[in-house]
Amino acid sequence: MMKRMGWILVLAVGLLAGCSSNGHGELEGEALRVGVMPDYPPLVFREAGKVVGLERDFAEQLSQDLERPLSLHEYTQLSDLFAALKKNEIDIIMSGISITPARQKAFAFSLPYTTIGQMAMIRLDDAARLATPGALFTGQYRVGYKNGTTGEAFVKETIDAQTRGFNSSTEATAALVEGEIDAFIHDAPTVWNLANKRDYPVKLLGLYKPLTKEQLAWVMRKDDSELKQQVDAALKNWVNNGFLMQTKTQWIPVKILSGQ
Repeated sequence: MMKRMGWILVLAVGLLAGCSSNGHGELEGEALRVGVMPDYPPLVFREAGKVVGLERDFAEQLSQDLERPLSLHEYTQLSDLFAALKKNEIDIIMSGISITPARQKAFAFSLPYTTIGQMAMIRLDDAARLATPGALFTGQYRVGYKNGTTGEAFVKETIDAQTRGFNSSTEATAALVEGEIDAFIHDAPTVWNLANKRDYPVKLLGLYKPLTKEQLAWVMRKDDSELKQQVDAALKNWVNNGFLMQTKTQWIPVKILSGQ
């Protein structure tokens, strides 16, 4: 009887050890498959052959917090990114995605990690006629946007102008430089980043007045509630220990983060 009790005790201890955890669940140790579209400087982009940016730093820290090795999956279009998540090719999208009602119907979002807005970028030579309030809304100008973004939605719903979509911010910026469009509407951090580059044949100007107010968050499948809980818990911890703000200010100017 005592021998049997001993085996029961050992089994009970084993079960308790298996149940105790640091909150990471059954997925601990499995690769955290993060989907990105590295065409969104300074949030996520390629530099010297590597994916870098704010989202890359967040992904690295999240993988450490969840004790899951990071596996980055790159896509060239937003539609492919969302399709990959649906097909379970990736676990989470960390690529500067804005929360919208339409996206919330199809996917689960983490808590937001920052607030931004859409902004316009123009050629500096056109500042006199385009930088005045409301100039882009007159219908006289050609306005570009990145396909599948909230910038596209804003342009189509708000601006009565000749519009043109691009598959990447790089293509849109090239069109602006070449005079094919008069303005490019995109998220404020990217407008700031592109407008401050010095390798274009013409000077560009970001109009740092937000046209919208949007929250950025990470995207998961609706049925992956365990991962969402873990991600939200990690984000709350980053707020408390200062990692979130420290990392954001390394990549994005405070005036862009504050919308000023």
